[in-house]
Order: sequence, then C-alpha cells, then structure tokens
Amino acid sequence: MKNLRLQTGVLLIAGVAVIAAVSYVAIKGVKNVGVAVGGGAVDLVDGIVSGSVETIGEKIGIPKTNMTECQKAQAEGRTLDASFACPAVDFIKYLWS
Repeated sequence: MKNLRLQTGVLLIAGVAVIAAVSYVAIKGVKNVGVAVGGGAVDLVDGIVSGSVETIGEKIGIPKTNMTECQKAQAEGRTLDASFACPAVDFIKYLWS
C-alpha cells in the first residue's frame, strides 16, 4: 500500500512537471527554452568547476579570497559582527548550524 502511494505521488509530480513544461514552451516559445537550457548548462558547468576548486583549496588550507564580510565574521566566530553583516536568513542559518 505504501509503495503504491509513493508511485502515485511520483506519477503525479511527473505529470505536473510535464504540463508545466508544455505550458512554458507554449507561452515563451521554443527559442527561449533553448536559450534557457543552454544558459543553465553553462551555469551548471561553472558551478561544478568553481565548487571543486573551492573545495580542494579548503582541504589543503587555502582560504577563500572572495569571502564577504558576513562569511568572514562567521568563519572567525564573530557572532555579533555577523549579525550586522549578514542578511537575516544567512545569520539565522549560521546560528542554527
């Protein structure tokens, strides 16, 4: 019974995704979808490469060079400074981590 509910939920989500994609293509046109998909692919590769480089740098002890004041305050454990430098969402995430 539980497996059937899961399959039904997955099919429902897949159906909604297909309907949304078809609607988007009908509204925006095929050309815009191609541009969006191409841009997304470039952003994906950029994210993978930059994320890998940052992770490797952190593992061997090289700090990030483009840290914001918020990130610097969090990394150094300066909670009061982080409360002023960070957006509220980031600061709350920092407090709960």
